[in-house]
Amino acid sequence: MQKIVFFMVAFFIFESNMFAQQTDINKSINNVNHPEVVSDDCSTIIVPQVQKVRNKKGGKTTVVSLNKLEAFVCFETGTAFYNESALNVLDSIYKLAFGKENEHFYKMTIIGYDDAQTLNEQNTNLARERAVLVFNYFLSREDVKDFIIKRTPSKYQSSCAGTVDYFIKYKMPIDFKWINLNGKSVAEQSLNGISLAGKTYILIEDDIESCVGDFYNYYYPQNDTSLNSQYSMITIPKGAVESITNTKDTLEFDYSITYREVMNFEDLMKDYKFIPSEKQYLINAGYIIINTEHKIDYSSCPLRDFIKPTISLKVAVTPEQVNAKLKFFAKVFKSDGSFTYKAIPTKKEKDKNSSNIYLTAEITPFQMDTIYIGKKVEKEELSDYFYPAQQNDPGSFEAMGGWLKAYKLSKKGAYIMKKQMGNMLKKPVGEVELN
Repeated sequence: MQKIVFFMVAFFIFESNMFAQQTDINKSINNVNHPEVVSDDCSTIIVPQVQKVRNKKGGKTTVVSLNKLEAFVCFETGTAFYNESALNVLDSIYKLAFGKENEHFYKMTIIGYDDAQTLNEQNTNLARERAVLVFNYFLSREDVKDFIIKRTPSKYQSSCAGTVDYFIKYKMPIDFKWINLNGKSVAEQSLNGISLAGKTYILIEDDIESCVGDFYNYYYPQNDTSLNSQYSMITIPKGAVESITNTKDTLEFDYSITYREVMNFEDLMKDYKFIPSEKQYLINAGYIIINTEHKIDYSSCPLRDFIKPTISLKVAVTPEQVNAKLKFFAKVFKSDGSFTYKAIPTKKEKDKNSSNIYLTAEITPFQMDTIYIGKKVEKEELSDYFYPAQQNDPGSFEAMGGWLKAYKLSKKGAYIMKKQMGNMLKKPVGEVELN
């Protein structure tokens, strides 16, 4: 997923003009309290509708609705040059439309007009030249070539970060044209009672679809997902691992989640180990390995304490395993990001139709790794589960400064296990003797 980039506004070519000339028109815009046309000589800004709202102290204040801005920029007759008052209008509309707090997504229309005089060699391209000059003004303020950049403050919702502020940078759509007024009717030579002769008209209006298209909603997994194996099932609700909504960022959806179970006796004994733990002995009766191409990092997730365990685990067990009081063990994180395996709330569930018995639990996205099934025992109880062994014995593993194994083989090749251990494990293929 492409990173959201924050942009700083650069210094612009006309910056000295903007700060050097504090004009009455800027004051009028900042203090407007009703819809009006703000004029400075010929050049004009049409101030948008305002709303009256109550502030925290109960008083009334006015808020300008900036979903639409209009302006007329006047030119000297027969030329493509504007004067200082026209520049003040351009500066003011730029201040309104491109202010860093303006949350609107604008497209812009620029229409240049001539002087409504008979066309000749000198004035044929006058309307076009005036439109180009206005376009170049905005282009110079953004310090780019060929297109105008708008940076709009926005927000998106992230399952890990909550409400996030960021800026959307986009290429402003431009409707750019010019019109010769010679031969047009009186009605065609004016707009809202304002003569178009010798002017360029600017319309800036909110149009999010034209600017950046639809909002993206990202969920991982994208749909409710159930993964099944011989003894177990994992159910992951839509967006349980991660979700981002109402963003304009480009998102990818090529992540996948898979898992495998190690529940059979033979598979478990190929590389038997205790459940990882520093201070206690946790006997391993099987485990599930959940693989995902995308994991949320616990230490860098600000809302980690608010992400609920919604990913469901379900494992079929025998009555003996139920009596052995097995539990699920998953990673439990500390404040510094380190973790240890601890028992998580485990429930017993019986299917009414099949009479199958299941152990169930719920985990968070941070625990999508190896999930064990087992139980805690004291050091002095280990002899009730394991035989002492030599390093080269089949199924032996290193523990307690020596070697242990969970089974022996009789002369007939039958598995011999301690009764306590045999109750915890899925029965192996072949004969089993418990002692």
